[in-house]
Amino acid sequence: MPKEKYDPPDPRRMYTLMSSEEAANGKKSYWAELEIVGKVRSLSSALWSLTHLTALHISDNSLSRIPPDIAKLHNLVYLDLSSNKIRSLPAELGNLVNLRELLLNNNQLRVLPFELGKLFQLQTLGLKGNPLAQEILNLYQEPDGTRRLLNYLLDNLAGTKRVPIEQPPPRSWIPLQEPDRTRPAALFSVMCYNVLCDKYATRQLYGYCPSWALHWDYRKKSIMQEILNCSADIISLQEVETEQYYNYFLVELKEHGYEGFFSPKSRARTMSESDRKHVDGCAVFYKTEKFSLVQKHTVEFNQLAMANSEGSEAMLNRVMTKDNIGVAVLLELRKEMMEHSGPKKFGPC
Repeated sequence: MPKEKYDPPDPRRMYTLMSSEEAANGKKSYWAELEIVGKVRSLSSALWSLTHLTALHISDNSLSRIPPDIAKLHNLVYLDLSSNKIRSLPAELGNLVNLRELLLNNNQLRVLPFELGKLFQLQTLGLKGNPLAQEILNLYQEPDGTRRLLNYLLDNLAGTKRVPIEQPPPRSWIPLQEPDRTRPAALFSVMCYNVLCDKYATRQLYGYCPSWALHWDYRKKSIMQEILNCSADIISLQEVETEQYYNYFLVELKEHGYEGFFSPKSRARTMSESDRKHVDGCAVFYKTEKFSLVQKHTVEFNQLAMANSEGSEAMLNRVMTKDNIGVAVLLELRKEMMEHSGPKKFGPC
């Protein structure tokens, strides 16, 4: 993931206690950091109710374990557990996905939970002074070791038998008003879907996703299943790779009664045939039992900008540097699909 600006807590931070007079006058206090010191051996359950905390300092104590309830502190950005006696970490620690810095130095850790790989925003991971396996240490000591280690943990997470693979949450559908069937009408459904072209599915952009799940051979089956489950009359797809359109989407959807129209981005015209097949574009599919194709169009936005900019430098700078396109089709509804009326034409984009 692109690194956002992160300022770690100041180790020389100062503490100001509210005076009794300020408290009596109703002054409100807000503190987002908490430090616990004093050779503490166990943590109070009351700590997990402080969900507003963004930084938690528990170093230099005598803790041997961290309760799974630490996952309740979901706003934590900084967590220091260094110089304790911690032998193992709870898998739930991987749910603190806002963490930017996690310090585990000088403990007694021999293994790390694979769930730590889910900390895709983590920028600093402290592991020095732990008897970890050599395989882990080798990864950690490489250039960009934190990212390499997290990638390794995430990629191997699904392979651990004790971790169930979580299904995505169900989609929230917005119910529409029933159509007025007293008038002539044609009912049809439209699906719009960005399938995420393979070359854009990188760990740099999607650090929270294991590499095997980003691989096109894995994703394309789930994408097709999603499309077919909706069974839309018209399907509009973005970021479709040229080769995948002709060799996969068109082949699969034709078997389910669809025909399609596709256009790659403008740059494809200037490329060799071997490179052109990896250029993405837009596609429209329609059910042939309901529609017949009347016209099809490709819209090249940079060409439109040149023709309509009227000397506007801002428009040219915004559009000319890109080669985005759009596709449009004009479809005619088949007579037998119309309720109480003759055929009408529809132009989905």
